[in-house]
Amino acid sequence: MNEELKARFDKYKNGEMTEEEMVEFEGELEKLETYQMLLDEEMFDDPNEASISPEKQRAILQYGKNKSYLRISVLAIITTLMILPVCTLGSYLYYGLGGNSSKGSEFIHTAAITLSLTEPNLQIDTANIKSRVELFGMKADFPLQRQVGNEQKAAGHEEIALLLNRIKKPNKSFYYQEINDNDRIFIHPSKKEKNAVRNAESILKQLPDGTVSEAFLSFDQAYSTKEIYEKLKKYDIRVIWKAIETEANSQDRPYSRPIGFPGKDSAAITTMTNQVSQSEDQQFESALAYITEHHKWAESIADRKDLILSERLSYIKQNGVNVYGVVVTGPTREIEHLIQSEPINAAKLGEVELWN
Repeated sequence: MNEELKARFDKYKNGEMTEEEMVEFEGELEKLETYQMLLDEEMFDDPNEASISPEKQRAILQYGKNKSYLRISVLAIITTLMILPVCTLGSYLYYGLGGNSSKGSEFIHTAAITLSLTEPNLQIDTANIKSRVELFGMKADFPLQRQVGNEQKAAGHEEIALLLNRIKKPNKSFYYQEINDNDRIFIHPSKKEKNAVRNAESILKQLPDGTVSEAFLSFDQAYSTKEIYEKLKKYDIRVIWKAIETEANSQDRPYSRPIGFPGKDSAAITTMTNQVSQSEDQQFESALAYITEHHKWAESIADRKDLILSERLSYIKQNGVNVYGVVVTGPTREIEHLIQSEPINAAKLGEVELWN
């Protein structure tokens, strides 16, 4: 009731209206009563509708819930279908943008260099790497090779997954019985292992002519790269890998896993750096500097927490490159002759094949 109507009603109630005003006002009141009755009839036409049974109420609520769940599910599916392509495209841009300097290229290059520097005579077949970008990640399958004689042999595969910027533990599989670290490790000159030399000589004598062998040779001291090649040039063998001194306290850990670089006869050396005009020593320092920039990746790929790459790089810059061991391959008789003639501190044999 508005203020004007209320004031007129008060005057009507108190008898302050003229007879003409009272007749007019009573007519208006009758119209209002009629209008109210029509409203009431419209709202409560069926008196049974004013009361809903509990079962029907629950059914109505359940229907509302189901409809709400369906709406939310459809919305979630539509949102996911819209977001997935955008995120996948973002992953392609994240790993592929930049060409040779892209995140994906750095990942593959770091893996190839790390493996060549930490695994004697084991390198990645870079021409047959398979990689794919996934949602928020990248996965690459690296074919592994090793050289025995003049041939590159398929050695296995290493699968490495990258999630955003973190590398998961690599999954390695080999086609041959893997030589464990204690069997193939190089020995620092500070530790003498003449029994190992005699054992290697004994095995070589039993191998027939017409075979080629892989041998891990440790020297009586560390030599420069030039001196090593000078010593070995008289033999019909190939120098595949060099174990390099990279720590000041190597004598305290003579059996530690080596860090090194492919030798002059390794196919892997051509893929190490783009600086083909550099010497092998310079290439090694460049390769070590590169994986030092990506040291977390390198530690995961090599599965080694003892890499301490920045310290090794500093040691090389201060002391130069000095080689204390090599992986060689060649005719079995020639390797036997080499071990008997040179100052070899320790020798271990690897793969043996028919002449190739």
